[in-house]
Amino acid sequence: MTIELSPQTEQYLANIVAEGLFPTKEAALEAAVEAFRTSTESLPLIPAEHMDMVEQGMASALAGRSRELTDADWENIREHARQAATDNRPGSQ
Repeated sequence: MTIELSPQTEQYLANIVAEGLFPTKEAALEAAVEAFRTSTESLPLIPAEHMDMVEQGMASALAGRSRELTDADWENIREHARQAATDNRPGSQ
């Protein structure tokens, strides 16, 4: 796979390889991807039923069936978000 990087990123990679932090640009990119993977693994996934609700809401809005949300609607959304966050914490399953 060929990837085009910005000139700034290419320069940064060249610098860290020249400084000896990584033996090659590829090794530096592999380390970056692994660091990103590690940092995002703990992010909670959105439950399928919540994604279904979002998709249904979007389809409804696109079909012209929408209304302005009330304060109660927003509080309900916040409560759903709090519940999803609680249910998705490590060790909560």
